[in-house]
Amino acid sequence: MQNNKVLLDPSESKVSVAIKIFRLATPIIFVNLLYIIESTFSIILVSGISATAVAAVGYSSSMLWFIYSLMALAYTGTTVLVAQRVGANKDPSPAFIWGLIIAIAIALPLTFFGEDLIAYLMLSFGASHGVVKLAREYLQPIFLFITVGFTTNTFYAAYNGYGDTKTPFKVALLMNVVNISTAYLLIYGKLGFPRLEVAGAGFGVALSEVAGLLFYLYLYLKYKKPFPITPKLDGELFLRMIRIGTPTAVERAFTSLSFNVFVGLVAQFGDKALAAHQVGLRIESISFMIGFGMMVASTTISGQNYGAKNFKGLDYGVRISAHTTAFIMGTIGLLIALFPQYFSLVFTRDKEVISYAVYYLIIVALSQPQMAYASIFSGSLKGMGKTHIPLFVNLSSFWLFRILPSMFFLKLVPNPIVPWIFMSLETTLRAIIFYLVYRREIRKLIS
Repeated sequence: MQNNKVLLDPSESKVSVAIKIFRLATPIIFVNLLYIIESTFSIILVSGISATAVAAVGYSSSMLWFIYSLMALAYTGTTVLVAQRVGANKDPSPAFIWGLIIAIAIALPLTFFGEDLIAYLMLSFGASHGVVKLAREYLQPIFLFITVGFTTNTFYAAYNGYGDTKTPFKVALLMNVVNISTAYLLIYGKLGFPRLEVAGAGFGVALSEVAGLLFYLYLYLKYKKPFPITPKLDGELFLRMIRIGTPTAVERAFTSLSFNVFVGLVAQFGDKALAAHQVGLRIESISFMIGFGMMVASTTISGQNYGAKNFKGLDYGVRISAHTTAFIMGTIGLLIALFPQYFSLVFTRDKEVISYAVYYLIIVALSQPQMAYASIFSGSLKGMGKTHIPLFVNLSSFWLFRILPSMFFLKLVPNPIVPWIFMSLETTLRAIIFYLVYRREIRKLIS
């Protein structure tokens, strides 16, 4: 267990600490890169069908984040408690067992009504009936295997909290290959497989989750990874997991719904504008994957150092993570702002979609450093177990500074550029709020 600790000493050089952080974060970043490649290929593959298919797969993928947000109760609780128990030299397996139980309990009902829920929400948020019809075809196989997906992600959480981020990268690589290859074969009916079109992309996702879980089970049975599991349950630990995980689950659920309310503001301008928004999100995710990877790393670092009561080391690591991530994401944002049309051409040749996507990319490129700071400070607060703070900050910021102003100004200027401007502005304000709250909490701990 000692080898997986990332306890930081404020007397260490910034370069030494940055290297430790990147060792932890780099595999997570590559996992996110693989996910982006996976989702990007889904969009590219279905683009040969129609712009409506692009909008359906892109929008339903966004809506799936609402479903996956429910898993945050198990995922966040597992990551944080495993990390804290590793830092405190305690057996992490009870946290992992509770995480699996909670994940399965949440996923099973979704197998039966998840598809209908997403379809209802998409229609409510302004998607056309044609988009929703194709989205159902994409979602059906995903929900058929949703329990497998939730279980796989709980394994991923346990590895990250334990400090082993390399193994999940290997699993993600396998899942990526399975997803892309099966999606290609099933979308277009290659090598004698049936031509399923949009449904083929959904089966690619589902089958990749099955492959991932089988690989995780193999690693545990053969090598006892991520750690030996002792079959014991702690009722107090269960309550702690609920207290830690519930705010994040609520936050992600309402943030996802809020995000899709926001996307609905764009969808009212037609499938072309909606497709451009999805294309822009995929391009922006090149930058976001780094921020998310560093955020997960900061949660692990924060959790382990919090468990070890090494509060000064915690603060030192978080500050270095924040500044480094802001520099990297800012650089990527600059490249996106300089060459938006070329990035858009990777996904579509539709001139109207590209025109909208260029505006989107230039606007959001300006807020990439701010997104970095918001992600790192949010992740560090979660590692401390203070998951109620990101819940309050994210929801209040999203509605006060993004959705409500967009709704108001769209009445004056009916153009999809309006919500994109407020999206960038809200990211900036949220970063400032997270910084101020983080400084308050860390000063309490150090003093």
